[in-house]
Amino acid sequence: MHTDRAAPHPPAEPDLARLRHEELRRAAPIIQHEVNNALMVLASNLDLLGRGVADGAARRQLDRAMEAMRRLDQASRGFLDAARREAAEPAILPPQLAIQPALPLLRIVLGARFGFDLEAAEVVWPVALDRARLDLALLALLRDAAGRMAPGARIAARVENLPPAEVALRLSLPLGAEPVGEAARLLAAAGGRLERAADGVALVWPRAIAPSA
Repeated sequence: MHTDRAAPHPPAEPDLARLRHEELRRAAPIIQHEVNNALMVLASNLDLLGRGVADGAARRQLDRAMEAMRRLDQASRGFLDAARREAAEPAILPPQLAIQPALPLLRIVLGARFGFDLEAAEVVWPVALDRARLDLALLALLRDAAGRMAPGARIAARVENLPPAEVALRLSLPLGAEPVGEAARLLAAAGGRLERAADGVALVWPRAIAPSA
């Protein structure tokens, strides 16, 4: 049968990317709930088994299973926390508080041959930043660095105040970890001011006033 109705056009590429992100974001809490339930079952059963296991090979195997479960918990929480974020997530807080929830995911992406250390001054002022963009920039940086650094290399991140009224996230980068291409572009778009230094880069934000509780 002839019809003049035009066939629907598929969504444009930017719309597809947005829709995909939104569907995955909405699914993340459901998946996290399922993972939590499975891990609770594993933990309770391993605990019961452990009560009757003496020292020796069986105890070592059980300890390895518990450690594997702990790593699985960290990996799933880190990934699903990132997945459930909005594409943009503005916040006012000290930068290390934005990075800490993503540390397990960042370290997994970097790989076991390398290290990523985060430290902060005792008191750090809040800044206005976008948590989602900062996560994305750090993920891109570490993923690229993992393919170019020497085994055993470590990336050091430090957050500190810069008087009179700025806060810096300093990234000390070993040879091969310098941001290039997409990683450099994402860092520049992560908020704040991107500065190059002899031993790496820094993101610098103006101090912000934290909202009252």
